[in-house]
Amino acid sequence: MKETSSPRSFSITNAKIPILLALKKTDELRPHEETVQEDLKGIVKALEQDPVLRHPVIADSTTGLVLDGTHRLAALKLLGCHTVPAALIDYQNPLVKVDRWFRTIRQQNPSDLIKRLNRLSPIPVSDLDGEKSLLERSSYATLRDTQQCLAFRSLDSAPLDLCRHAFALEQIARDSYAKIIYTDKTDTKDPSPSTTVMSTIRLEKREVVESSIKQELFPPKSTRHLIPSRPLGTNVPLRWLKNTNIEDAETEFEKHLTKMRVRKLPEGSVVGSRRYTEEVFLFE
Repeated sequence: MKETSSPRSFSITNAKIPILLALKKTDELRPHEETVQEDLKGIVKALEQDPVLRHPVIADSTTGLVLDGTHRLAALKLLGCHTVPAALIDYQNPLVKVDRWFRTIRQQNPSDLIKRLNRLSPIPVSDLDGEKSLLERSSYATLRDTQQCLAFRSLDSAPLDLCRHAFALEQIARDSYAKIIYTDKTDTKDPSPSTTVMSTIRLEKREVVESSIKQELFPPKSTRHLIPSRPLGTNVPLRWLKNTNIEDAETEFEKHLTKMRVRKLPEGSVVGSRRYTEEVFLFE
């Protein structure tokens, strides 16, 4: 195991990509997506009951762009924390990819949802043409069920506008009492009769960075970042993160990590109730 430490930080050098674990000031990290208020409230409540942050936020070492942990960062700010444990990586590394989430929309009668959406004048297309329209960004979303594929066109071309249009479409489905599950493409090939699959545009890294710098946030779940290596289980007490003496907090953090054992787990390992597709560095 090739972990090395330096004052107030901890490096993992034998991962697929280099990872530096460090405390960052909360205002140094830049989210690129909005939070879901119910999810945020749940995290705040959990941290109030058990004031330990289990896993670090993952962020770009250059820009501070948050790739994973938007809700954790927001919760720490609400709880008065000045710093946040961050796993810093190079976002521009080609092994780090930005993809999209698909929405599987489930309800007893999917045709009811389609009827509600007819006022948006969707265009019937083939599955192939629907995907092409998303790639070209002449559409902001498609809906596909066992009968048809519908493309939703927009005169807007800015990625933020297209993602907001897609989120509005998702909200219409929620207002129709549909259950929405976020998934990757492997689960969307053959929709069941009670399922409609919603596809959206795929953002580029450049667009994600530019949006975060401008503080123009995309709607929730606009991106799905694929990171080849992930540290877990750093278990940092919130009292350190609330310390106004940043140097003292950093020293406590570095000492804490160097005392822990780190296990490298292969892709597909289960930690807690979740299976991770990336390799995991588990602190114990």
